[in-house]
Amino acid sequence: MIHRTARTVLVLATVLLVGAVDADAQWSRSYESLGQLRFRFGLFEPSGSSAGWDDVFEGFTGQSSDLDDMVWGGDYLWRFGGGSGVMFGGSYYRGSTRSAYRDWVAGDGSDVRHTTRLELSDLTVAFVHRFGTARVRPYIGAGGGLLWWRLVDQGDFIDFGDPELPVFSAWYGADGTTFEAVGLAGLEIPLSPVWGVLIEGRYRWAEDTLGDDFADFGDLDLSGWELSGGFGINF
Repeated sequence: MIHRTARTVLVLATVLLVGAVDADAQWSRSYESLGQLRFRFGLFEPSGSSAGWDDVFEGFTGQSSDLDDMVWGGDYLWRFGGGSGVMFGGSYYRGSTRSAYRDWVAGDGSDVRHTTRLELSDLTVAFVHRFGTARVRPYIGAGGGLLWWRLVDQGDFIDFGDPELPVFSAWYGADGTTFEAVGLAGLEIPLSPVWGVLIEGRYRWAEDTLGDDFADFGDLDLSGWELSGGFGINF
């Protein structure tokens, strides 16, 4: 999935850079304002490196990397000079995958399947610094925030407490709130004095303790990569 994402981002970057060649140089000089509203849409890839994820998928065909899915978000950048600024933002992600028991089937020989779903939403604040005033402007940033998460297993399961091993339907869930740290880097390409396009990569560091229906499982790693594209509007 990482390789496929990299190819997608490369194609997007090429298209945007070709468009930027036609931009008037005056746009680049006048592409400044106190505030900028940003919108982004891309792919989030959970790292899934924790005991909690091992327990969630133990004995099943799925894995945390199957939860790669789309993410969207918005940010407000307040510039205060020297290429620096503070960015306030939020995002939402929902990924799911179907999995079955590895070594067990139903009485009719069919797979016993359920869906695992992860939902993440956050509010962040980050310090951002942009380099140069050229048509293509790299920037980096770092910050933190609050992350809300929900993990759900829903579908059919086998009751191993019954000698007949019956299949039953059930819903299991857990949710919580935790702190996160965020690092980001990207390119900003002005296309007019009013707006420009963005290509951005982020990494989130976060972890929380599973509870509720997963109380006997380990900690849940909520970290992962976000690769996205979007646009910014100056005002």
